[in-house]
Amino acid sequence: MKYILSYLILATCLFSFAQEKAPELPRFAIRGNVSIPKVVSSQSFRNSFSGVMAGDLNITCKLVSNFFVGVGYAYTYYKPQKAFRDQNVNTNMQSQNGYLKLGFDKFFSDNGFATFSLNAGYNYNEFKGVKYRSDTLIGKYPTKFSSAFVEPMIDLYFIVDPNFAIGGHISYNYNFGQFDPYYPGFKGWFDYTKVKNNWNMSMITLGFGFYYGLVRK
Repeated sequence: MKYILSYLILATCLFSFAQEKAPELPRFAIRGNVSIPKVVSSQSFRNSFSGVMAGDLNITCKLVSNFFVGVGYAYTYYKPQKAFRDQNVNTNMQSQNGYLKLGFDKFFSDNGFATFSLNAGYNYNEFKGVKYRSDTLIGKYPTKFSSAFVEPMIDLYFIVDPNFAIGGHISYNYNFGQFDPYYPGFKGWFDYTKVKNNWNMSMITLGFGFYYGLVRK
């Protein structure tokens, strides 16, 4: 958490030094990031899975000033918590989503800029390698579910080439759907009466991103 707070403070400080007359970015760009997701809620979801990796790729088009819109695809992989792995339960959760993106870029120096954006779309989740405590549960519950989501994020980029930049990434992903421990077959392997499940799923991701400009204005 201290690294997340430090990142947010750094982004705020850099934004306060934003240049009034900044360099021009290309109109079209490919952006992406690779990060590690940290489950925030619900308590039931947090006790069931831990994030392994998340990848995101999108293409954007600049509108007016430094505002842009885009479309993208993201993938996230989760592994079961140790309590399940110790019982040889290795069910994993894989999430794929498509989204629309809206944001803006702001230079804080000649060679660096911050990107503030919001992703909104639909998330498709699937549990693989499901192992049930009892054979009577096989086929009783779905192993797939979907939900809408929103994801605000901040990226800090440092230009290493006229059309290429790399930097840090942080985001908060909020799903409009709750985790159901019956779907991955976890009921019976863990006592869920001891944890709460009264919040929708959410996670924080922290990692590295890149920017590649395609066409200069």
